[in-house]
Amino acid sequence: MWRAVAVASAPARALFRAPRRPAVSVAVSPAAALADERVQTRVAGLGPGQAVTLRAVAADERGCLFQSCAHYRADGRGELHLGTDASQGGDYTGVEPMGLFWSLAPAGMERPYQRLVPRSTGTPLKVEMLVHEGHSQPGAFPGPVVAKVEVERWFTAPGVRRIRLKEGRVRGSLFLPPGDGPFPGVIDMYGDEGGLVEFRSSLLATHGFAALSLPYFDFEDLPKVMKEFQLEYFEEAARFLQRHPKVKGPGVGVIGTGKGAELALSMITFLPEVVAAVCISGCSSNTVADLHYGEMTLPGLRFDMNKAKATTIRGALAKWEEKNGQKASEAKEVKLYGQIPPVEKMDESLSTLVNCEKLSLSTNCIERIDNLSNLKNLRILSLGRNNIKNLNGLEAVRETLEELWISYNFIEKLRGIHVMKKLKVLYMSNNLVKDWEFVRLAELPLLEDLVFVGNPLQQKYSSDQNSWIEEATKRVPKLKKLDGVVLIKGEEDEEGAN
Repeated sequence: MWRAVAVASAPARALFRAPRRPAVSVAVSPAAALADERVQTRVAGLGPGQAVTLRAVAADERGCLFQSCAHYRADGRGELHLGTDASQGGDYTGVEPMGLFWSLAPAGMERPYQRLVPRSTGTPLKVEMLVHEGHSQPGAFPGPVVAKVEVERWFTAPGVRRIRLKEGRVRGSLFLPPGDGPFPGVIDMYGDEGGLVEFRSSLLATHGFAALSLPYFDFEDLPKVMKEFQLEYFEEAARFLQRHPKVKGPGVGVIGTGKGAELALSMITFLPEVVAAVCISGCSSNTVADLHYGEMTLPGLRFDMNKAKATTIRGALAKWEEKNGQKASEAKEVKLYGQIPPVEKMDESLSTLVNCEKLSLSTNCIERIDNLSNLKNLRILSLGRNNIKNLNGLEAVRETLEELWISYNFIEKLRGIHVMKKLKVLYMSNNLVKDWEFVRLAELPLLEDLVFVGNPLQQKYSSDQNSWIEEATKRVPKLKKLDGVVLIKGEEDEEGAN
């Protein structure tokens, strides 16, 4: 019988080691703070010069996992202070007191390039801070945990008021600071993800701004898609905020990200009510959707995918070499993910990567695994977020491959996986496997970590995780981790094995 546990207990013999230095501890101050407030992170109880990896782990409201890591060495007293000590590697380097927070990114089994965007301002984002022995690379198995602590990042403060808005055509939420005011007014807009995004407005209100979180499509009765916009809608929002009794004039500001930044530029250009604008990651022109104002129309700049040419492996390698100042043929790790335009074919240029141990080709448009026969040292292959339909082609690296990351593809069958005798880790969430084919996984003697969530087969058990774990481990009994859950054997199974 298998059961899931959060943390395995330490071996009993650890209780009798002597002499022992003080237990390792990690402290974050303040433990609960606003999301834009800097914290102090300290580690104590380490050995002088001891190498450790600090890791942050958080999950959004949908359960998507985000993580980051950094490498440090303790000083002569066995202590670390992220405010003064420099990271030597991981997701960032140098002195970055908040580096573990701003470098949070989707975990390896998750869809890449997601943003950690809080959807609720009333509950905190909980971040677990862990200290691991040794230096472990991003995406690799970290060493044993020697200390951990949980911190809370809040997006509102006591006294901030949230008022849902339905004023004329305008929709959104108005956040007001505590007190009588009047307060400077700011309109807050996000990008082409649509909907209502409130966390920045809530934070602005904690700092004394009357902030209007303004959606402009895919919310309530607003347009469902970005087809065309009327600047009069944004003008109405600016006039509402300007005339609000809690807002001091004479004008209001606007802050926008992505498409919201483009609209902010248009607002400060044409609307006299708007006197200041902050534009983040926006284009200097109006794109995608036409923008109308009275009789004037700003056509949206568009792209024609028929004119786009795919990036070749040769071209991607050339860009990688230019960026990294290293020959790809000599590199142990090569990252070719998210090419623009995307890679469509694993062509023969891959044969030059004779020293490569980790190859990332995720987030492209690859349909077929091919041309791996020359990669005699390949241990980790990342092919997530492509258009791959089967596992043919992996046999070329069956003698070396230890980890395969191939989530978010269109794989229906596990045919071909059984030849991977060195495979320890298989991340293939969100594919199309609907039948029990785990007999093929049972043929893998070293497989211990499997992520299979999001396949039709697993979704049959979505309401009963224990049944899913029981059925999966019955077929692949050597698993140590399933869908991120650590597994240990029950006592009765241990006795039966002896």
